[in-house]
Order: sequence, then C-alpha cells, then structure tokens
Amino acid sequence: MQDPDLNLLITAAKKAGKLAKNYEFRKLKVWEKEGGAGPVTQADIEIDRMLFKYLTSARPDYGWLCEESTSDIPHYEKNCAFVIDPIDGTRDYIKGGNNWSHSFSVVKKGKVSAAVVYVPKQDLLFSAYLGGGSWLNGERLHIKAPSKSGVIDLIAAKVVEDDKIWKANLKPKFNREHKPSIAFRMASVSQGRYHAMMTLRDSWEWDVCAGSLLINESGGVVVDRCLSTPVFNTKRQKTSGIIAGNRLVVEQVGSALNL
Repeated sequence: MQDPDLNLLITAAKKAGKLAKNYEFRKLKVWEKEGGAGPVTQADIEIDRMLFKYLTSARPDYGWLCEESTSDIPHYEKNCAFVIDPIDGTRDYIKGGNNWSHSFSVVKKGKVSAAVVYVPKQDLLFSAYLGGGSWLNGERLHIKAPSKSGVIDLIAAKVVEDDKIWKANLKPKFNREHKPSIAFRMASVSQGRYHAMMTLRDSWEWDVCAGSLLINESGGVVVDRCLSTPVFNTKRQKTSGIIAGNRLVVEQVGSALNL
C-alpha cells in the first residue's frame, strides 16, 4: 500500500507542474534574491503559496521548510515537516529549458519518509517512500552497478576535474555530466543513468532531501563530504555537501577526496 504522504506529494507536484508550465517565459517577472542567493520568479512564489495552502491544510501538524517562504513555527521543532523547493533549477526555468524540477519531501525525525522529484517538461515523475522502493512513472528503479573498466559515470560540477581536490594518485577516472537542478541530478542517479553524483558545496536541504530518499530506495547510499549520513529538518537547513550513488563508487570517491 502506497504511503499517504507520498500520494499527497504526487498530487502537489502535478499541480505545481501545471502552474509552472502555464507561464510565458519571455514575460516572466524575475528578480535577484538578497545576498547573491540567485534568481527567483513570480512562478516560484505562486507555486510556493499554492503548495503551502494545499499541503499544510492536509497536514496542519507538519512543519514547513521551503526555499521561498517560512512559517510561524520553526520547522525543526516539529517531528514531521515538509521540505520543499517550488522550482529547482530556476535559471534553466527562466531560459525556457527542460531540466528544472519540483523537489518535495516529508521528513520524520530527521529521516526522509516520502519524496517526489517531478520534471514537468520531460514528464518524469520520480517517487519514493521509506521501505517502498524508488519509482519513475510506475517503473521500479535500481542503482547502477560499477563498470568493469572502473570508469565512473559522474554527474557533478566542473570543479571535480581539478586535481587539487583529490589525494595524490587517487583521482578516479570518470565521465562527467551536469544538470542545473540538483534534485534532477540525484533522481537521475536513482534511475541508474549515472554511478554517482557529488556536490562539495554546502547544500540546502530542499535541494537534496527528496533525491536522497530516491537514491537510498533504489539501492544506493547518500553521505556528505565528510562521509557522514546527513540528517534533515535541521536548524542549519544545510548539509555539508552530498556524495550519493552506488555504495562502492561513493566509498571510492569519498576516500579519494583531499578535503
């Protein structure tokens, strides 16, 4: 039986996707957040307001951690909380691209219990609930096995090509790709398209929370750059980076980092 929270997130994601696709990108109002935190659009705000009303009406006792809004009661004081990114990959969304996503999750006592990453322009709906596996449009997902050649299919920013971040003679061989949405990167790893993903910068929980469950439930592991299992719905609202994917690959990459 599917988790009721997951059903709620799936419905919310479809509502958000419909709203997001209704905007005419050339007429979209865009402005920069304070402190150089990146762009935000009127679509982000409208979707945020819709989600807050829809989700908190259904679960009034849950906390709320979202990129674009706050609630009166601190989210970390609640045992259960929604962790929400209305649009992940906003720059790609502004350009009219197709690699932005919605990233929604429920966290209970520090662990992600239900998650959805929805990529509306490609009609990709990734979903997972704790103990129930990861799924893409109804098909069960499995993590990618290591290649016999030892070459890693890695989704990460260009910084991973810098020899300085690796211990001497331990830099792994990898083919690198990138996507603007962290949530979509993690979902793609859960799909088995890549062995692993990594971001060494501190990561907002709303970017990585949903993807973490997708990877765990497809048979992979998720750690931060210190190789510790991340805890979610925290006062800090960030993880110390993320390395996630096939367990053997994550262990190889993590042990080779010069941090």
